Amino acid sequence: MKKILIISLIISILLGCKKENNLDLPCNDMFLDLYSDQLEHNGDIYVFDYPDNATNSYFKVDYNSLPTQRIYWSSPDSFYVVMFSDTIWTPVVNFSTYADDNGIGHQLVYVNPTLIGDTLNIIGSIWELSVEEFYTHSETLAREILIKIE
Repeated sequence: MKKILIISLIISILLGCKKENNLDLPCNDMFLDLYSDQLEHNGDIYVFDYPDNATNSYFKVDYNSLPTQRIYWSSPDSFYVVMFSDTIWTPVVNFSTYADDNGIGHQLVYVNPTLIGDTLNIIGSIWELSVEEFYTHSETLAREILIKIE
């Protein structure tokens, strides 16, 4: 009787537990909208008025996406700092941010006087984890926002 009870208990545990792998589920409803409520919008380009006599400044790029979605950031624009006789180049945006539980997020962009007159390209991307390729990332969605520094 004990053997039957133990065997039925083991079978019910093994059959009752199901492991779900969410990585295999397609995500066709991904979206990413970039904008800035802080900046003046002039057609396709946003305009940032650099503060007078400031050594540096920041402005905010806002975005909407899925809740808790990770957004990867890049930009061909960078600034440099000379430190200990060495020039260090740094992108104007941080590597990544996460949207909040409502899908709203923000990224700060650094600017200094060397960027006045330039148009910055800020790119937000969503990468998808690919199980078939040994957990490598591939870019699945990218959006760009242009900001003129005046």
